[in-house]
Amino acid sequence: MPGLRARFVRDLVESFERESSGDTVGETLRRLEARLSTADVRATLRSAVHADALDVADAEELLFGLDAAVGDGTGQLLERLAAEQLGRILAQGNLSIPGDLMATVARMQAPLEHLFVGLPIGFDVSKTRDGLTLFIGASGRPRTARLLSHLTAALVRACQRYAREGMSEHVGISVDSLGDRARVTARLGAVVPVAPPPLSRPSPPRRRPSEPHLPTTKPTLEAVNRILTRASVAPPPADPDEIVAPRSRRPVRSTTEPRPTTRPPRSDTLPSVPRSGFVSKRDDEEEPSSSSG
Repeated sequence: MPGLRARFVRDLVESFERESSGDTVGETLRRLEARLSTADVRATLRSAVHADALDVADAEELLFGLDAAVGDGTGQLLERLAAEQLGRILAQGNLSIPGDLMATVARMQAPLEHLFVGLPIGFDVSKTRDGLTLFIGASGRPRTARLLSHLTAALVRACQRYAREGMSEHVGISVDSLGDRARVTARLGAVVPVAPPPLSRPSPPRRRPSEPHLPTTKPTLEAVNRILTRASVAPPPADPDEIVAPRSRRPVRSTTEPRPTTRPPRSDTLPSVPRSGFVSKRDDEEEPSSSSG
């Protein structure tokens, strides 16, 4: 009868208990006992020694049921807990090769096959440009191949933790189930996806109200009186001789030419003009002629 090492299953069950809250694991075990061929599976796991094995069908039912009850049923929690157990085996056996992930995974083939009793395991690893590809399977047992795919993904994560190959410790792992076989692809240095921030509509710019500029200092009483005195006194009239025409309207004069002098008109050659401004004919007739003596 093919089986899985009982102590390895017991360590995983205890890890599920640490992850759960309350009596979730106990209730799950009591609910699953009707489907198991092993009576009082909890007592069997507690008293197990290194050479004991649990029926592989019971181990599959137990581990998948706990992953669905404590986790989300996708196998991610099972992989994380199994990576801790396999990492302990890797460290105790000193099987890691620093800087070489593929060689470290190849060294873990024997410990992984040792976990399954009476069940031949297909194990084929090859190096790729970005990491490695590993084919794992159990002939005629699709559910065992599914359990093997989760354990192999945990194995690769544990090996990467100790080998430290690549620019970063993050390794992207994808699992494809192919009946009773599974393909595990590991890509080194994968970038952790970051969710983009939610798009928000830009708010219109707010116009700040203009504040009046107030004087920083208060005017004294003397300054106020001085300002009022200047405003009440009228400015003196401007001297017409001091009025200077704008530069654009000043006539251009030559400095070489003398300024012509204007002579006042002679009073004996001009007729007398009355206040009205018109010269009458009678006045012209009465004026004595200059030729008569």
